[in-house]
Amino acid sequence: MKKGFTLIELLVVVLIIGILTAIAMPNYSKTIEKSRATEAMNIIKAANDAVYSYAAERGVCPASFDKLLIGIPGTVSGTTATAKHYIYRLNSATNAPIPGTTCGGVVAERIGGDYKIWNPYKVIDPTTKKRTLACTGNEGICKTLGIYTTQTPN
Repeated sequence: MKKGFTLIELLVVVLIIGILTAIAMPNYSKTIEKSRATEAMNIIKAANDAVYSYAAERGVCPASFDKLLIGIPGTVSGTTATAKHYIYRLNSATNAPIPGTTCGGVVAERIGGDYKIWNPYKVIDPTTKKRTLACTGNEGICKTLGIYTTQTPN
């Protein structure tokens, strides 16, 4: 009697692995995208806080990311910071000025994607009574994040 696997047994194992991969990949992709969006949300919150601090201290909106006391990942050039997955734009959320200032909020646009994350300071979550982030564009991703809106930042 020979030891080892038959061709049929190997094909069955490969088929089972293929089926499991096909089931797992969409969830894996959503999880990766959600973690990237969560990172962008944290950067938006920190950048908006830095804009508020700058405006409160000087009485004017910052003209570039270089003026802020915050490290934005990636390449910074004036009012634009290009990171690996997002482009952050300073003062771009003109429909949602940062409370206590006339400065527009920071918007994160997904590179190669079709959605934007921003902070609509005028919208308050009815359940928590807190201001929350918003996402517009790709309805699936935005709803997964729980921050979908039909509004636009500008």
